[in-house]
Amino acid sequence: MPFRYFIFLCGAACATAQNTPRATGAEPLTLPQALSAALLKNPALQAHAFESRIAEARALQAGLRSNPEISAGLENVLGTGALSGVKGLETTLQLSQVIDLGGHITRRREVASTERALVDVDYQARRVEVLAEVARRFTEVAVDEVRWTVAIRARELAEQTVSAVRVRVEAAKVSVIELNKARTALSLLKLDEEHAEHELLSHRRSLAAALGESEPTFGKVSADLLTLPAVPEFNSLAERIEQSPALARFAVEARWREAQVQLAISLRRSSTRVSAGIRRVENTDDLGFVAGFSMALPIHDKNQGGIREARERRAQIATSAEAVRLEMRATLFDVYQEMLHARTALNALRQEIIPTAEETLALAEKGYRESRYSLLELLDAQRTVIELRRDLVNNAAIYHLHVIDLERLLGSALHGK
Repeated sequence: MPFRYFIFLCGAACATAQNTPRATGAEPLTLPQALSAALLKNPALQAHAFESRIAEARALQAGLRSNPEISAGLENVLGTGALSGVKGLETTLQLSQVIDLGGHITRRREVASTERALVDVDYQARRVEVLAEVARRFTEVAVDEVRWTVAIRARELAEQTVSAVRVRVEAAKVSVIELNKARTALSLLKLDEEHAEHELLSHRRSLAAALGESEPTFGKVSADLLTLPAVPEFNSLAERIEQSPALARFAVEARWREAQVQLAISLRRSSTRVSAGIRRVENTDDLGFVAGFSMALPIHDKNQGGIREARERRAQIATSAEAVRLEMRATLFDVYQEMLHARTALNALRQEIIPTAEETLALAEKGYRESRYSLLELLDAQRTVIELRRDLVNNAAIYHLHVIDLERLLGSALHGK
């Protein structure tokens, strides 16, 4: 693998339900297992592997020399007088070969060789993209498992509320209106649970497709969402941009463009054709040796446009690389800041906001039983806790997904070994 992701600890999933949709009897799936499977069976990688073979074929073709040619000619045949019939026939048989004086074949080999190196770099970049996509889909499944669990717990909490209200209705302490309100809240949470389950099933199938499977054969994913991996300082990460796949490609492309310049220059010199053979004169029955050569006169440089184009494309690389470098740095900063915000929000939710909301919910539940608080106050407290728990999961997901984005941009783990 070009790099490893250290996004999740390979322990039990954070608050995942025991009845997560999964293949019967299948083992839990860890992120390293998913990445390894993708390297072996991902369809996009398998298709891209053909590009390397195609480049090899081009390199083979570029190094082939032209075959010699054999030619035969008849002269002074079927004329008049002394040349009537075949009396003056002269038969010539000769071989000819194109001689590469400009080094065209060598230059073409260099172009093909650097093009193959470019294909290899593109393949490595594609592997990075595929692994990042697998990590992203793995994260979505892990998040959906937790969201489904949160939805189940919210529905169970609403069921408890309905039961409590029913007891009070039967005791004639509250009206049926309150029971209907509690049932309405329960119905909405049941819809949320169903939606969360469908999202989980959809993302599991999406992950399976990235692993080269038509349907999921793995169990639930093994991930700890609430364990946030440490991330180096921004300046430390920004210094590693030069080693990223996107910028590394420009160095290889520069060699490819230089090879194209040298090929264009070599085409200034024309190849020479030499020939040799024998000639037989019919009326004397004699044989003679014939030889010759031909080449174009270099009066005009017919490839000056091609040379200029190749040089301009070579010069263009530095500007293109700088544009990508600046854009990558801006993207890296944006992703880094969003990641820090998600971590700050998650810590605040976990350490302060959610404990306070849960304490408020406990007071509301007790107060409702004692007729000190209304049902609306209880439902509001429940809704607040449910939404905050969702926010906790969402911010954990955002953090992990941004870590994946950082590693994809840099082409390596944030903490490389």
